[in-house]
Amino acid sequence: MVIAWAPTTAHAQAVPGTLVQGENDALDIWLPQKERPDGEYTNGLRVSLSRSAAPLWGRFVLSAAPCTGRELAGTRCLTTEFAIAQQMYTPEPLSHHASDLESRRTSAQSRVLTGESASDSVISAPIPGDRPFAGWLHGDVTANIISEKRLTSFGLVAGITGRASGAELVQKGFHHLINQVDPPGWRYQLGFRPAASVSYTDHLRAVVASSGDHEFMDIVPSWSAQAGNARTSAYGEIETRIGYHLAHPWSPAARTRAGARDFGIWIYGGMRESLVLYDQTLDRSYTKEGITYSVDRIPWVYSYDFGIAVRRHSLTITFGGTHDAKEYKTEEVQNHSYGTITITVDRGQAP
Repeated sequence: MVIAWAPTTAHAQAVPGTLVQGENDALDIWLPQKERPDGEYTNGLRVSLSRSAAPLWGRFVLSAAPCTGRELAGTRCLTTEFAIAQQMYTPEPLSHHASDLESRRTSAQSRVLTGESASDSVISAPIPGDRPFAGWLHGDVTANIISEKRLTSFGLVAGITGRASGAELVQKGFHHLINQVDPPGWRYQLGFRPAASVSYTDHLRAVVASSGDHEFMDIVPSWSAQAGNARTSAYGEIETRIGYHLAHPWSPAARTRAGARDFGIWIYGGMRESLVLYDQTLDRSYTKEGITYSVDRIPWVYSYDFGIAVRRHSLTITFGGTHDAKEYKTEEVQNHSYGTITITVDRGQAP
């Protein structure tokens, strides 16, 4: 719970190894403390394990075998990623600034009785126009077809919403840890529902500057589509990295040739345009105490990300940020932002 996933932005972990990725809107340290958001996509955790294997599905790719880390340039190989992740969504406290005066007085009296500080950071109930409280717990399986210039991924994600997602327990547990009152609004969260989506993603890579096996700048365009009752959407994206000894983003063989003990540091930045046809955390309406809550989702969503990564031996640590444009019409924050910490340990060359 300390390392808070996402996704919205995560690429497949094609290189064999282990990845832990946390995302939280309190990590956007580039903003002043008072301007940091505390809602929308507010917290997440992803843990994944990638292996040089292709159980069952590999037989459909006749021209490739599981990656060994010794492939020649132009040769394709296969890896499989297994992941578990949790995402948490809550209304943005700013939307409650427009609530009526009597509601504020009642809330203030309640804070006095509970000893809570006088702020809008704890939401007792949503108001019309708020996104719902929602937790999304899911498992992912991703099949990767790898060459040095291309990564093609086929994914399946399946999970649940509702109390069984554990989001309420995580947030309340963290509030206990930092001596804050329980956030009461989780009684309004989206109810239990199984959901799943399938996806296709393609990445290409062009090296702009290099010397021998050491690369200093690359450009990675990508596109993706997914369909299902968890999310139905598509996006196009372009990402650029500049630095000293870039680690190849997905090829085990390229990383082996560069040297397992190599040191690298780089910055990155990218832009994404998404077309969202369905998002269960926004499109599902719900009724509580005779009131129906829903939002008017915006289909086209622009986002950008940036950050820095450091690699030493098989360990890579990345810290960055993401800004998302408005996802629904009553969202008061024009660009919701959150920070991301990613820790990756390469498995190294397969036996």
